[in-house]
Amino acid sequence: MLTRLINILFVLFAAVMMMLFSTSLLASELTKLMIKQPDKPTQLTNDNANSLPPQYATDHQGNVIVIPTEQSSALEYRADDIYLKPSHKKSPIKKNNTRSSTAKRTTLKSKTIANDPSCRWLHSRIKQLQKKQRQTQNSQFSHYQDEIDIREDEWACLKCATSGPNNVDRGECQHKR
Repeated sequence: MLTRLINILFVLFAAVMMMLFSTSLLASELTKLMIKQPDKPTQLTNDNANSLPPQYATDHQGNVIVIPTEQSSALEYRADDIYLKPSHKKSPIKKNNTRSSTAKRTTLKSKTIANDPSCRWLHSRIKQLQKKQRQTQNSQFSHYQDEIDIREDEWACLKCATSGPNNVDRGECQHKR
């Protein structure tokens, strides 16, 4: 038991001595660093700019990355030209088409609407589109006129101004997108 205690004391003594010795070495190294005068940094001027070492960049493997001397944009992009639909203005060439559309509008304006949910929906949708089209007289919103034409064709096909659609008409008259 006594030998064991002596061994423990010896190990503790050795550990304390090593700590003291290492701290004295560290302190001497630290004083050397503190006593050493720092290098004077070279001040950058126009005269000594050419004598400085060249700067370069490296990648993750240490290879030099070539830095271009000319400046250029990193991304060159050219967007496609935009296509705007021409506005639906009345022209002398299209007089025949406007007559057929006015004929459709007169049938739409008729007071009788077939007692069918599809016809009621078509009637309210066409009225809503015509109102939107009147509010925005711009060629950019010509999609209103496109949908009005489609809905008026459905209106005529479903016979909404007269008797209303039958089961066969519903499948045939629905606009295919």
